[in-house]
Amino acid sequence: MEITLEMVERLREKAPVSYGQAKRALEYSGGNLLDALIYLEEQGAIPRQEETYFTTRGAAQTPPPVPSAGPEEPEPDPKAGRKKKKGAARAKKKNERRFLDTLRRWLIENELEIWRKDKPVTALPVLILLLLVIFAYYVTIPLLILGLFLGFRYRFSGPDLEREELNQVMGSVADTAADLGRQVVDELRTQSRHMSDKAKEADREARREENTVHQEEYDLEREAAELERRVEEDLLGGGKKD
Repeated sequence: MEITLEMVERLREKAPVSYGQAKRALEYSGGNLLDALIYLEEQGAIPRQEETYFTTRGAAQTPPPVPSAGPEEPEPDPKAGRKKKKGAARAKKKNERRFLDTLRRWLIENELEIWRKDKPVTALPVLILLLLVIFAYYVTIPLLILGLFLGFRYRFSGPDLEREELNQVMGSVADTAADLGRQVVDELRTQSRHMSDKAKEADREARREENTVHQEEYDLEREAAELERRVEEDLLGGGKKD
């Protein structure tokens, strides 16, 4: 059992012994105050009340003699313990303040800059960026990715994140995405032109067919009129002969 300073002081309040004697008595008795007092009586460190030796350990037994060899263990200074505790508390608060300052610097002073065509568009503190990614990731992440394909570029600035290697990697990713975006746009424009040409060709073909139908109708009308004229002439010519 660990013997604390409070246990030693309690025993010394009951018996006029030194710190070392009190600690050894408590170590022998396993922290039991009554056994420690009886141990001290048996060793003659304090006046003995009774001739019989009792203990909470069970039957009477002869305690081991108090070791006399070696220097007396110095009594700890309570003030030194309090100073040590206060120093540890101050160090803990100092570490907490340092951690909070570092966290604030990372979240507030570092920013994600958004550029387009070599001109800054806006800048978001890392704190705002993290909140958007955490609570609105279904909108933020697709917009950031879409921005890469539309020619937007991202870079970090600030005392902690403004690193040339990191920004070069982000720039390379932005260049690759922009090239893919241009290829997709060019492909869409080509397909759009093809579809437009096909639509125009279909319109011209429809007009040609319509003109052909009109021409055929016109030709049929002319043939019918010519046939009707001939029939009339034949009828009129036959009547004259009669």
